[in-house]
Amino acid sequence: MDSQDGTAKRAVRMPVSSTPISRRTVIRGAGAAVALPWLEAMTPLASTAAAGEQAASNAGGPPVRLAFFYVPNGVNMDTWRPESTGALGELPPILKPLEPVKDRVTVISDLAADHCKGKSAGHEPAGGGFLVGEKCKHSETPEVAGASVDQVAAREIGLSTPVDSLALGIDPGHRGDHGYSGTYLSHISWRSKTTPSPLRMNPKVLFDDLFRGQRPRPAKWGGGDFGAASNNSSVRPDTIEQSVLDLVREDAKALQRRLGFSDRRKVEEYLEGLRGIERRVRSASLDAESHHREAFRDAPGADADEQELPPLIIPDGRGVPKLYADHVNLMLDILVLAFQTDTTRIASFLFSYEKSGRSYPEIDARGSHHSLSHHQKKQENLDQLTRINTHHMELFSRMLVRMSEVEEGAGSLLDNVMILYGAGISDGNRHNHDDLPVLVAGGAGGTLGGGVHLKLDKQTPICNLYVDMLRRAGVAIDQFGDSSGPLAGLPKA
Repeated sequence: MDSQDGTAKRAVRMPVSSTPISRRTVIRGAGAAVALPWLEAMTPLASTAAAGEQAASNAGGPPVRLAFFYVPNGVNMDTWRPESTGALGELPPILKPLEPVKDRVTVISDLAADHCKGKSAGHEPAGGGFLVGEKCKHSETPEVAGASVDQVAAREIGLSTPVDSLALGIDPGHRGDHGYSGTYLSHISWRSKTTPSPLRMNPKVLFDDLFRGQRPRPAKWGGGDFGAASNNSSVRPDTIEQSVLDLVREDAKALQRRLGFSDRRKVEEYLEGLRGIERRVRSASLDAESHHREAFRDAPGADADEQELPPLIIPDGRGVPKLYADHVNLMLDILVLAFQTDTTRIASFLFSYEKSGRSYPEIDARGSHHSLSHHQKKQENLDQLTRINTHHMELFSRMLVRMSEVEEGAGSLLDNVMILYGAGISDGNRHNHDDLPVLVAGGAGGTLGGGVHLKLDKQTPICNLYVDMLRRAGVAIDQFGDSSGPLAGLPKA
């Protein structure tokens, strides 16, 4: 074994291996395999400098990942909308949490989703149609026009990853109303006309599926399909006490000996982050109850005596943290890992279902979110609604900051994502679907700038933005839903 001093000296001086490490490399153990983040050793020495200057869409560079974040019930537009167009100056209250990353954010005004309009209902068609781009069927049997934009992307670029897409959420669904299926409220991602993407809400199940029971491949950038099926082990470490990193420890040590100092540090930080998530998942798995029971105590359907309403399903608490914010943060940290390791490139995320009656007593917003959104211009309601909207933005901004800290190629993970954050309803009191609260974040592989409030022509279809996002991710498309073309005016990097 090398001496401590000798090892330290060689670690500092060790260059990236002249023989690149395959992008398919994983660190394995009995019943587990862990994908790796982007490493300098995955790029040939002769092309390292040039690759850093290439656009992300070029062969060998990090891919563009797409994500669609949805907030229910609209927002308080008076505390969302920036005062002026052009460069973002002082951010309004709801957007204030974005200050650390505002140069990577573009706020877009006057986008409209006419396809979210429905017959005598505002919420069901808003949720069901938001990413589909066309009206959902007015029926208690759910049916939309076709695959949602995230699934269009998944069909084109999802084949390059172990998981073609992730549909993530926090809260259970709700009954529909006005002749609409409740499925529209809790699913924005649709694989087909009648099949929504399965919504994953439990962090333990999500983590196990991505990093424990399966053998996800590492980053495989530069072309080609995902190829052969994963090499799943017949030995599955089901016990939460057994760390997946303990299972791959020996392989990880062997890998580290092949890496230069920068890559070693990157792998160490990545594995420590993975272990931290494991600890949080383990802690949440010890609790019998989640945050849902208290948050939905007064929501319609929560009372078993309300015989005229279907019961509101409260998820089992095992694996779900006791606090809403901890639940969101854990899910988003797992999403960051999934993007970092190229386990998936497509995701959607629901902060809660459309028409959600969740309360947020932990931030002094004790009223039902849905009821507060029908604020009737009462200041008390507007204040609570702003606190809820700001809370969601704080959690979203935390994820963006984490992405900015993940080194990838010549930049960061945040440089190689394009994330939409928005809603299918603007003002919950009016149930209007124009001038939607929408922003995009990330660098889209070096093609997208930020730090701007972009004001468009009124009634510009939000599907124009979807077309633009698909194109930046490498999906050749001219039209989607009710689009009139790609979105014009987004800032260049």
